[in-house]
Amino acid sequence: MNQPGTICPDLPADILEAVVTTLPTIDLLSASCVSHNWLHAVRSSLHTRPRLFPWLILRRLPHPSASTHSIHALDPNSHTWLSVPFRNNSIGKQSLLTSYFLLGSTRDLLYTLTLSQLVISKDPFGSSIKMETKGPKVWRQDPVVAEVGQWVVVVGGLFVIDLDEGEEEGAVEIYNKQTDTWELAESIPTMFEGYTYATLLSVAVSDNRLYVIEKNTGWVSQFDPESKKWEQTRQLRPDSSVLKWSIAIAGKERLLLVGAGREGEVMKVRTWDVDGDTLQVISNNPEEMPVEMVDRLFPNFDCLHEDMQAVCSVEVRGTERGGYMFDPANMKNGVVMYQLSMEEKEKEERRVWRWEWVPSPATVGCDMMERISVGCSPVTLHEVARCLLKAKSNLLPRRLQ
Repeated sequence: MNQPGTICPDLPADILEAVVTTLPTIDLLSASCVSHNWLHAVRSSLHTRPRLFPWLILRRLPHPSASTHSIHALDPNSHTWLSVPFRNNSIGKQSLLTSYFLLGSTRDLLYTLTLSQLVISKDPFGSSIKMETKGPKVWRQDPVVAEVGQWVVVVGGLFVIDLDEGEEEGAVEIYNKQTDTWELAESIPTMFEGYTYATLLSVAVSDNRLYVIEKNTGWVSQFDPESKKWEQTRQLRPDSSVLKWSIAIAGKERLLLVGAGREGEVMKVRTWDVDGDTLQVISNNPEEMPVEMVDRLFPNFDCLHEDMQAVCSVEVRGTERGGYMFDPANMKNGVVMYQLSMEEKEKEERRVWRWEWVPSPATVGCDMMERISVGCSPVTLHEVARCLLKAKSNLLPRRLQ
C-alpha cells in the first residue's frame, strides 16, 4: 500500500506496465523513482518491449570559438526532442571528443582523430571515453571514419601535409582493435578520385563491410577490412533524374538507396533496395517519400533558380529497423522518419512501410556559422541518464563540481 499523503495510486501490475509503455524514454527516469512497483514496471516494459528503433542525434556547435555546444536527440518512441546544453571543458578526456560521428553497423559514436591519437566515446552522447589509442600513419582532414566489427576504417580526406612516396589521395588505413595496430589498405577505387572527402560521400556500415557512394555520380563500392581490399564497384543510377544519392543499411546484406531529383518543377525523393553483395538494384520499382513531406524538406522548391535546385540534397542515417532522411544544408526544415519492414519481403512488397514527419528543434539551423553533425543510434535508459548527469555537472560553476 502507498504511504498516507502520497499521490501515486496502487495500480495492477499489467495496467502500470501499460501506462509506462506509453511514456517518452526520458520520462522513464522519473517514473522509475516513484516507487519499487514503478521501477519494476519500467524494467519489465523495457524487457518485453525493448526500444530498439534508433534515435537521431544532432551535435550542434554554434561556431568554432563557442564556449558551449548542445546535443539534440530525437526519441522515436514519443517523437520528442531531448535537448542538452554542454560547456566546452578544456579539462578531462571528454574534451578530446569532437562533434563528428564514427559510423557503425548498429550505432554511431563520437570520435576524435589526429595524427597522435584516436579517441572514441562509449555512447552516442559522448558522456565518457570507450577507447583511446595512437593515431594513424597518414594525417588527413574530413575523412570517412567507420567502425566495422573489430576494425576502425579511415578513408580518404584532405591531406594537410605532403604525402610520402607510395601514399595516395584515396589512402585507406585500418585500426585493428584486437592487436592495437594501424595498417595501410588498398586505396579507394579510381572512380572516386577527387571525391574522397566525407562531405562528398554517403556511407553505410554492415557487420563486415563498409559501403561508400559518391553523392553526385552514384558510384558505389564496398570495402572488406579483413582482406583490406575494395570488392564490387559499380555505378547505381536507376533513375537518371536523380541529382543526389545516399545510402543506409536496410537489413542483412541489404542497402537502402535514396535518390533526390527534380521532376519538372517538383522535387521527388525515391528509395530502392540494393543487394549488399552484388551492389545491384533488386527492383526497379522505387518507393516514394510522401509529397507533403518532400514539400516540408524543400519548401518553395519550385521558386528556386535551377542552379539552386541542383544543389538540394537528401542524406539518410539509419539501421536495419529504419532511420531518418533530411537536407543536410537545411536542418531547420525538419527530418522525415522512416520505418522498414522487418519481415522478409517479396519482390513487389513495400520495404518502407511507414513515413513520419518530425520538426527540428527551434534553435537548430538558425545560425549560419553553426556546425551540425548527425548520428543515428539506439539509446538505452542508462545512457540518457548518464548524458543528463554529465550535462548537469558540466554546467555547474567549477568550484561546485
